[in-house]
Amino acid sequence: MMNRDRIRIFTLDHLGWLVVAVGISLIGVPHATAGTTVANVQNGEVPTYVPLDDFSPGFLGIYRKVMEIEADILRYAEKYGLDPGLARAVCMYESGGNANLTSWAGARGYFQVMPATFRALRVPTNIEAGVKYLAQLVKQFGREDYALAAYNGGPGRVARGRPMPLESLQYVLGVGHYRTVLQLHEESVRYHAQQLKLETVHEGDDWWGLSRRLNVHLLQLRLHNPFLTDRPLRAGQLIAYPAQPRTDLLSVGEGDAVEYRTRLGDNYFNLAFTLDIDLDLLRSANGLWHLQTLPAGLPLRLPLSRSEKYDAHRVQSGDTLEAVAKRAAADPWQIIRDNNLFSNEPLREGMMLKVRPAPPKPAYTVYRVQTGDNLGAIAERFGTTVSAIQSLNSMGRSTLIRIGQALRIPSK
Repeated sequence: MMNRDRIRIFTLDHLGWLVVAVGISLIGVPHATAGTTVANVQNGEVPTYVPLDDFSPGFLGIYRKVMEIEADILRYAEKYGLDPGLARAVCMYESGGNANLTSWAGARGYFQVMPATFRALRVPTNIEAGVKYLAQLVKQFGREDYALAAYNGGPGRVARGRPMPLESLQYVLGVGHYRTVLQLHEESVRYHAQQLKLETVHEGDDWWGLSRRLNVHLLQLRLHNPFLTDRPLRAGQLIAYPAQPRTDLLSVGEGDAVEYRTRLGDNYFNLAFTLDIDLDLLRSANGLWHLQTLPAGLPLRLPLSRSEKYDAHRVQSGDTLEAVAKRAAADPWQIIRDNNLFSNEPLREGMMLKVRPAPPKPAYTVYRVQTGDNLGAIAERFGTTVSAIQSLNSMGRSTLIRIGQALRIPSK
């Protein structure tokens, strides 16, 4: 249900030929040879695994989080007669294994179920709701690809053969890619994911604070947690990170050009959000279509340059990234990103840094409408007025709000 790139319309009839047309990217085996896949443990043989570097760090981080709830997913998949591989792939693609996400449309939780759908399903948990709803759609349409299109774009649209958003077709391909990677390499995926650690976000944590506390480079934290990087951290969220630092994720070439080699389970939407790159720029720089999965081994050029103004800072003796960011009121991640500081090497005296001051905080907070809310109660809770909320949200005189709606609330 959740996708952060809302785009064009295709008819549902395109699904079949689109899956065939890009099938090679759904089922193609990467540059790792068959000899490196997991072997059966027979006669005391030790299994061999697809190398760690062949897998997307984001995919491994997502899988690691879903491991925490997979017992529930498998139990409900059996209860409702749904393929457990499909159920896990949907959970991974919908929320990245994060429990408390809410989409722009109001879909929530691990399976990004809309509140009205959750109530109609009459089940106690988001996990059971997602599995039950998906199972109902598979039964209704008799095809898993149509069921996925309905899960994302709505069953009414699919049932009537109405045009589907390109987002929904991308969703079908993306979930299919995740599922195929698990079908081919799950023992290797599980082995490598088990090596990742999990940290619970504390109240007041930010990415830089986590990076220092865990002694893990900020880039690695972001790459392993793609669904969380474009939103504020919330207490209780889980952060996946590698026990040992990795230096093989990005490469910096001539002229400071940065390149990423795609891996099994990669999704270019996640890469764009993780590295703070405009989607259209990433597509244009690499000839990507709006509708496609990524084959493993594809070199992607990362357009990291910015048009915004920045200050030039010459590194002095004793300077640290944290100190430079604090003096300039800048975001450490932006300094890392703008200057290709993707290794753990300390700053060198005399090097010039591009430093962009962090944008001012908005003069409002964002509140999600809950069951039983009305504008008067919300205004009273936040110490503001109904008219102020209406004005900030361009509501005119309307007092109509819906569950899950994001409202801007004026700050005190």
